[in-house]
Amino acid sequence: GKSGCGKTTLLNIIGGLDKPQSGQVLLDGESVSPTSNRTRNAKIGYIFQNYNLSKSMTVYENVASSMRLCGVTDEDEIEQRTLAALKSVEMEKYRKRYPDELSGGQQQRVAIARAIVKKPDVILADEPTGNLDEQNTVMVMDLLKEISREHLVLLVTHEQDLVDLYCDEVIEIVDGAV
Repeated sequence: GKSGCGKTTLLNIIGGLDKPQSGQVLLDGESVSPTSNRTRNAKIGYIFQNYNLSKSMTVYENVASSMRLCGVTDEDEIEQRTLAALKSVEMEKYRKRYPDELSGGQQQRVAIARAIVKKPDVILADEPTGNLDEQNTVMVMDLLKEISREHLVLLVTHEQDLVDLYCDEVIEIVDGAV
């Protein structure tokens, strides 16, 4: 859909960041809403257009924090899964850096690692390439396509070329209506 048609609002409702005006969102029979942190943290990974990385935390800490939010306390498991997620997006060698020391494409790959580290059922990607150049756009979209082989990936974009190349199913939103 075009800018302003309601794509991000819909994604935020699906992801439990915003509350719907009516009805509810269920994931495996559990409500997903702004007050259901457990379900949202454990079952949904969110990739934001502006990365939403904590500037005061290293790359490693940004990804590991996602595991802690969903209740994982075993530090060995956190370390193993965090390093594996960073490796899958080719960012393990940058684990001690801070977000401000990375390019936009690198920050987005860290954001993807943060979303996948907890092995969620659903990955929500809100304009994940909106701030990236063409080379990084291809890299991020290739990563998301690979992730979609094992996880449901809901991608919000207004870039028709990306939709044509990468998406298996398309839902168009026009003026807030599907």
